[in-house]
Amino acid sequence: MIQSTRSGITGLDELIGGGFPNNTITLIYGPPKTGKSIFCYQFLQQAITDDEYCLYIMTDYNLSQLEETMMYFKWFIHDYFTKKQLYVMDIASGSVGAVQKETASFKISSPQNPTEIISEIIEELQSIYQKTHTFRSILDSATTLFAYNSPILMIRVLKSYTMRIKLAGSTGIIIYTEGVVDSQIETMLKATVDNIVHMDGKKITVEAMMGCDHVSANYKITDKGIIII
Repeated sequence: MIQSTRSGITGLDELIGGGFPNNTITLIYGPPKTGKSIFCYQFLQQAITDDEYCLYIMTDYNLSQLEETMMYFKWFIHDYFTKKQLYVMDIASGSVGAVQKETASFKISSPQNPTEIISEIIEELQSIYQKTHTFRSILDSATTLFAYNSPILMIRVLKSYTMRIKLAGSTGIIIYTEGVVDSQIETMLKATVDNIVHMDGKKITVEAMMGCDHVSANYKITDKGIIII
């Protein structure tokens, strides 16, 4: 039986046999405004519920904005972050040159320097690995990184990223907005991950997943997050 990590999405885990297969990376992709970032918030909230560690890489919003948005759904991350179970890499602040104090569990990097990003991730992984050999990871989103860098370079960076976090024991998700790069690059992106899930605003479709058939279901976004209907 495949061991799994719960997604946090009401109804989805039952659909896919219990959750995402452990130590795999899932690409969550689709058009803009279809709930992909909310998926990240629920995946993070499930980590809090399950008392797991999480590495959260954000490219479109900072930690304060993440905390504020999650509070809308009545999910609270302050204590989780204070306990240093949440490790954050803030690339959004790095994109505007914001200066904040870094800590062992909070780093700032620039989207224009993917080599530095990988270096920072390695440092984060070393810190996490000292505490646990299994954890969650979230990259929201790869879309911004493609906007700042050569698509071919970013494919190489994402390959390195997925390899390193899986070696460290992570089960993770990567978010991407479809259509940002050409279809050939998107095909290469899909080849860097283990599982592929598409969201179109109405239907969530599992296009590929270890131990799971091709399945789909309707969903909606509520004040409790995404739910399968």
